[in-house]
Amino acid sequence: MESFQPVFESSAKPGELENKTLDPKSIFDEFLTNKRVFKNKEVLSSAFVPDAITHRNGEIEFLSKIMAPSLLFERISNVLVYGFSGTGKSLVTKYVGKRLASSAEEKNVNVLPIYMNCRLENNNTEYRLIANLCGIFNINVPESGLSVNSLYKRLVKIIDAENKYLILILDEIEKLIQHAGDGVIYSLLRLNESLKHAKISVIGISNNIDLKSTLDQRVRSSLNPVELIFKPYNADEIYDILEVRSKEAFYDNVITEGVLRKCAAFVAQEHGDIRKALDLLKVAGETAQQRGLSTISEENLDTAADSLEQNITEGMIKSMTKQSKCVLLSIISVARTKRMGKVYSGEVYDAYLKLSDKFALKKLTFRRVSDLIADMDYNSLVMSRIKSHGRYGRTRELNIAFSPSIINKAELIIKDELN
Repeated sequence: MESFQPVFESSAKPGELENKTLDPKSIFDEFLTNKRVFKNKEVLSSAFVPDAITHRNGEIEFLSKIMAPSLLFERISNVLVYGFSGTGKSLVTKYVGKRLASSAEEKNVNVLPIYMNCRLENNNTEYRLIANLCGIFNINVPESGLSVNSLYKRLVKIIDAENKYLILILDEIEKLIQHAGDGVIYSLLRLNESLKHAKISVIGISNNIDLKSTLDQRVRSSLNPVELIFKPYNADEIYDILEVRSKEAFYDNVITEGVLRKCAAFVAQEHGDIRKALDLLKVAGETAQQRGLSTISEENLDTAADSLEQNITEGMIKSMTKQSKCVLLSIISVARTKRMGKVYSGEVYDAYLKLSDKFALKKLTFRRVSDLIADMDYNSLVMSRIKSHGRYGRTRELNIAFSPSIINKAELIIKDELN
């Protein structure tokens, strides 16, 4: 989740800015002389890796036992790791991978865990992914002129020569599949047939718990994954994590137990996303500091929650493609007819077909629209779950995830950008 700042509101009186230019130095001096709130703000960043991971020992043990045989150069199971955003999937997997690399180095075993985030543009196609893997082994890759097969051959040659065991940790693996197709997973695993000494295993991380069923049968058979699901943190677990982080992030007596528990309770209601909880504390602290306060109040937390949700939702919607905007507008329009109740993917697709005509957009297939909905689920714009109807098949049940107060604004933004 990206970090967003509170909505800007000028404190200047009407006409004040026009009569005299404000000197920023006075604001800088005031900031430096005010009592500080933050001791180390970076501790509240989602990129910060703590020394200890709280409430995830079971998951750490599970992944460690899966990876341990690689230290004997035995092939390990491929893994799919699932869970909502902010449940510790990436943190735990990277943590175990880092410890595995350390053990492998101590024991002089050529096991190399490699983490790659497939949401990043330079990892979301087969060519870019394999080119980046080649780069790790200092294999020269020209900007153009080579086929993917040529890259695979170069990679196989070098890792076989160096007797490497690659454990590829592909975070947000659904993004790679969305852009490159699931054949890239098949191709990576099939490399094992060409390797005489080296090995490759894949650990995929995804928020889409239905990912395995969307894969081609050949890919599923080659992957044959062990599956691990990260459950959302509950309010008590979130509080424990925030308590530890806040002691490092803030000076003494800046934040109370009551504020931490309110933050934990609020986030626990929305999938238990620890990153959102950390963002809330950071923005609440910034709000207090900007107001010259030495403590963070529940009011600061409420202000942070309102501004975060509005800015995050509006920012995400504005950054979406026209097709995604059209799909979200379809969900909103169907939800309105059902008084904001649950809607189903079939209803949304029918509405989408009509709206795509209205806005002169190319009609996407039902599966492609489902992929776009899965993206919205990942970004907490909608909540979805697969509902089985037995022999009549399955459908995706949807709810709008952002607050009703933002829906009208969201609708206006979408219509304005589609017209």
